[in-house]
Amino acid sequence: MSTVKVASRFNGPPGMGNGGYSAGLLAAHVDARAVSVRLRRPVPLDRDLEVVDGELLDGETVIASAEPATLDLDVPRAPTLEEALKASAQVPWRDRHPFPTCFGCGPDREDGIAALLGPLEGRSEWAGVWRPSDVLPNDGVSVLPEIVWAALDCPSAQPVAPDGGPAFVLGTFVAQVEKPVELGVDHVLLAWELGKEGRKAYSASAIVGPDGVCGRARAVWVSIG
Repeated sequence: MSTVKVASRFNGPPGMGNGGYSAGLLAAHVDARAVSVRLRRPVPLDRDLEVVDGELLDGETVIASAEPATLDLDVPRAPTLEEALKASAQVPWRDRHPFPTCFGCGPDREDGIAALLGPLEGRSEWAGVWRPSDVLPNDGVSVLPEIVWAALDCPSAQPVAPDGGPAFVLGTFVAQVEKPVELGVDHVLLAWELGKEGRKAYSASAIVGPDGVCGRARAVWVSIG
């Protein structure tokens, strides 16, 4: 039997696990290049959760489920670091963030990813710059895969709620890690909206390093506002 524990440090909305980080921990138990994770309930913090046949269980309650997937997603041309920095300087979420203590994108966190993006001039995509530091879980050279999942998660919420609201939570996340994300190296975070339908919003994201795409993802968000 395998278990997963999401420490309180890795929260998303208050009192629950960050969706991308939690999905990345579960995805590690699926033998596939791309993995689809459906988050069915808020992920409890600081509690051992069982992993059985791709399901994350809290007792008999299914918290999330994961399965192999195919991710057919073209990544738009990455902006330069200068363009991405200029975009992120205008980030609307900095002062109107729905979850300011979120590990992935909360502006109040000094030990998180701080994935805050802004709209690119003349383009529909949003962008920012991420230089991972060793405050994040790592193997001495690169951040761990679940951190890459978290860094793909939060950026994709921002284009679908450009003014910080209404608040969305992650429903389904399909991600693929392609290259290590190295510590101390500038990476471009890129995100773009794919559409909306009722309370659901669809978006995509990518992490682009000096040598190309390190990871890409497609997300389904559910409005709770």
